[in-house]
Amino acid sequence: MFALSQLLALSMIVLSFVLPAAKESDGRAAPTSSADVPQKSIVSVAPFTSVELRNGGKATLRYGPSQRVTFIKGSSNCTAVMVGNGDRLIIDTGKRECPRGYELEIEIITPNIKGLAVANGGLLQSLGDFPGQTAIALAVNQGGVLDIRSFAVQSVTAAVRGGGKILVKPQTSLVASVSDGGVITYWGNAAVTSSIKQGGIIGKGTAAEADEPVSDLNPCLSAIPSVPPVPPVAPRRSYWW
Repeated sequence: MFALSQLLALSMIVLSFVLPAAKESDGRAAPTSSADVPQKSIVSVAPFTSVELRNGGKATLRYGPSQRVTFIKGSSNCTAVMVGNGDRLIIDTGKRECPRGYELEIEIITPNIKGLAVANGGLLQSLGDFPGQTAIALAVNQGGVLDIRSFAVQSVTAAVRGGGKILVKPQTSLVASVSDGGVITYWGNAAVTSSIKQGGIIGKGTAAEADEPVSDLNPCLSAIPSVPPVPPVAPRRSYWW
């Protein structure tokens, strides 16, 4: 079993890449134009091994033999889609002016993935069977939902900071950390090592909730408020694990 100091150090590594002042992009950004991207338009991006959703919207992750990223709803004028920091697919709606009522929905297809993150709201969700994953790292920072219940994954490292929720079904082990509010809900009989600092919940979901839509899950768990760090934490550069 991990010592508490090792667990806290590991959770900080997982969370560090979703802090607000992220240094991003190695120049391999998806091309944009003055025109809106048509609905269900495929976006050209470099290969990636991890995904981060920032500042709202909905991203759906599905298994497939080759990588593809597609706008279902939304515009490249409002949402940046790029591969940065080497191999991270970043989907960010927070840096461009968008019309009122703007909706983002994007589909990501990939044969494998090593890490997923949500920052400042939004839903990143896997749908359909996603086989063959040995380990994955998950992080939610300052709100949002990360739901990978459809993953067949052996070992999971999960961290929530400042509000938000992770839903996961690890098969062998789960290392979970919550700080300043948030929820990690898991299913199954994996060995669990957990840490909670300044509020939050790490708990086992019920059988009835195992396959429920996110919107139908226990509202008490979904409504855990964000608790701002005291004193405020200075922005930090973003790093992947």
